[in-house]
Amino acid sequence: MPQIITKSRCVDHLALTRFISGLFRSAGLPDGDAQLAATILVEANLRGIDSHGVARVPHYLNRLRHGSINPLPKMQTDQLSPASGLLDGDHGLGHLVMYRAAEQAIEIAQHGGAGWVAVRNSSHCGSLAYYGEQIARAGMIAMVFTHVDSLVLPYGAKKPFCGTNPLCICAPMSIDGERSQDHPYVCLDMATSRVPWNTVANAAKEQVSIELGWAVDKEGHDTNTAEQVAALHPMGDYKGSGLGLMIDVLCSLLSGAPFGPDISKMYGNPDERRYLGGLIGAIDIARFVPLQSFCDRLTSMIEQWNDLPPTQPGSKVLYPGEPEWLIRKERMATGVPIGLQVLADLDEQAVFYGQSTLSSESSEATVMPEPHFSKEGLWRKRESAY
Repeated sequence: MPQIITKSRCVDHLALTRFISGLFRSAGLPDGDAQLAATILVEANLRGIDSHGVARVPHYLNRLRHGSINPLPKMQTDQLSPASGLLDGDHGLGHLVMYRAAEQAIEIAQHGGAGWVAVRNSSHCGSLAYYGEQIARAGMIAMVFTHVDSLVLPYGAKKPFCGTNPLCICAPMSIDGERSQDHPYVCLDMATSRVPWNTVANAAKEQVSIELGWAVDKEGHDTNTAEQVAALHPMGDYKGSGLGLMIDVLCSLLSGAPFGPDISKMYGNPDERRYLGGLIGAIDIARFVPLQSFCDRLTSMIEQWNDLPPTQPGSKVLYPGEPEWLIRKERMATGVPIGLQVLADLDEQAVFYGQSTLSSESSEATVMPEPHFSKEGLWRKRESAY
């Protein structure tokens, strides 16, 4: 996915998880919920999805303090039919709501072969890959959708309508969730805009430029100044525009959630609840073909994909989820890079809650890498900072 490059410091992922978990506990989340939310966020950073990782924690803590995110939600799950359910998240942290919805989809699919769960009264849930892999570990194919506030220009329009409205489709390549040291899943996780809004938010916070072609200012002109961004371009022009609209149909109209321009702004009034919706599907593979046969054939498919001749000599054709898996292996060993301004914001939260700062856990300054696969098989850093 598109990235920004900024000065950063590296933090061990376990230390980072402990730190974030401590902040959530201080904000009123129970121990188990705090640990799960921290794990989901740090996992996004490990995969290189820094736009949806711990950089968003100060925002969540602010909403928890203002009451628009409920630290102790009483989630209600209803099974509507043998194959469908509805989860009311009671305005809890979106990561916990979507995790529970994925659990419910798995439970329904285990009995009926497929499970679809609509979500309402949720909040921002971060990267969708975690919930997709959660379902894939159960031997199922996952389809996960969510929506956000109006941020993306419909193709041919001057004003935004839908949000970045991401989707995730994930399938297992092994029964036990492990395949040697290789990625055990094929996992497509993408926004329907050219770049996630939170990548732009990170760029604004770190005061670095973005690429032209990602976004426009309030006058509708392309800009590389993150602070001036008023809307994002859709991915693939009319294709991403149409896909974003249909995801809003799935997330809004099945659950009764607001849609597009009616959704309250993520960075708007922190007292205002967001009423976000979602849809999660799980398909039990074994109801169609033996799970081992499916995994073996998918592995064979991916091996043929990887063996395709690359456009760049010495490089490799990667499948969906593989770039993130490669970054994850590197960051598990070297640490998670945290932008210096994000680090300062997290330290400020730690001081507020009376716990040790994250700076004490970080290593020397480095450069946050943008993922590019080199012929040596390692991730390299682009020299130009944008």
